[in-house]
Amino acid sequence: MTATLASDNNHFSDLLKTRSRDAFSELYDKYSPALFGVICRIVQNKAIGEELLQDVFIKIWKNIDKYDTSKGSLFTWMLHIARNTCIDYLRSMQHKMQMRIQPELQETLAAPATSQCKAENTELRGFAFKLEHKYQQVIDLLYFRGYSQEEVAQTLKIPLGTVKTRSRMGLQQLRTLYENANKN
Repeated sequence: MTATLASDNNHFSDLLKTRSRDAFSELYDKYSPALFGVICRIVQNKAIGEELLQDVFIKIWKNIDKYDTSKGSLFTWMLHIARNTCIDYLRSMQHKMQMRIQPELQETLAAPATSQCKAENTELRGFAFKLEHKYQQVIDLLYFRGYSQEEVAQTLKIPLGTVKTRSRMGLQQLRTLYENANKN
């Protein structure tokens, strides 16, 4: 049984090395749930876990030629890529930024409003807190902290175009949240 599994593993990795999209699709279908579970246990955030899973499979696709069947199973190799990707994320400036932003947003939500403007600002920050993490970061830095788009790109280490897209998408989601809250 073990010899058959190893033979299947070698055949599968050989197909992947030929850049077979079908083999890669099969690989994703077969292993993404397990890798996603590991990623989520490490980063403890489903949305970030989904992004990291995509990064992991891009790395697998780009580096499949480096996989050596004599050093271990394909799954073990992919697991190392997933683990290292998570560790890189946790060490990154983006994670440090998230850890700084989250408590400040929570403090703002808990602070009593002393004027109409401050109340509206607090309400908007509350809606921003409900956005996906990637949009939340950009909206917070741009609109509540006064960063320029270039400064946000440098701080989060993402392209300027990504900042603009996340800003636009985040504002659209904020508008929807605000309109839905005011209908009630």
